[in-house]
Amino acid sequence: MVEHKEWCPAGYKGGISGQRIAIAGHSHTSDDPDHSGMTEDCLKKVISGEYPDIQFFNRVPGYFGYDDRAAFWNSVLFFNFVPSFVGARSEWANNGTKEQNDAGRVRVQRILDEHQPDKLFVFTKKGWDQFPPTLERQKARPLVEPLNWHSYPTASGHEVKAIGLPHPDRAKKATQIEKVTALMAS
Repeated sequence: MVEHKEWCPAGYKGGISGQRIAIAGHSHTSDDPDHSGMTEDCLKKVISGEYPDIQFFNRVPGYFGYDDRAAFWNSVLFFNFVPSFVGARSEWANNGTKEQNDAGRVRVQRILDEHQPDKLFVFTKKGWDQFPPTLERQKARPLVEPLNWHSYPTASGHEVKAIGLPHPDRAKKATQIEKVTALMAS
């Protein structure tokens, strides 16, 4: 199985407001052959304006107060939960196979261990439901109200605050901004 390399630009270390931010989506689709550089190629085309109409990449920067897509995407880590294509563009609603979802859970922890983000925003409910269990899902600690953010420990002992939010196509902008702002401030 091909695994898409995550997008980690030079600006990630400086982050947003001094915080390293990771953004996760669910999956890629394409009518072209799958390859490991898919995520990097996609983000380069989003930033250059070659892909102007992918709403996920257009809306997420606004939740963080950015009007400049390039500045935003050059400051954050991005990856999809499913590590390879789920199908052709017409199959965008596919959830991924058991093998892909199992690989996705391993991938998430590896990316968190390697890149040590401070915050992880997962903009896909179907993806969030497949993510590895957080400390809160394991009942190792209670959810923190009212946001219900979660925590992932990394191999080095660093803790990543994480939250699952709806896909931008299925969410109210004001609600997304409110939750992003609150988690960024925590």
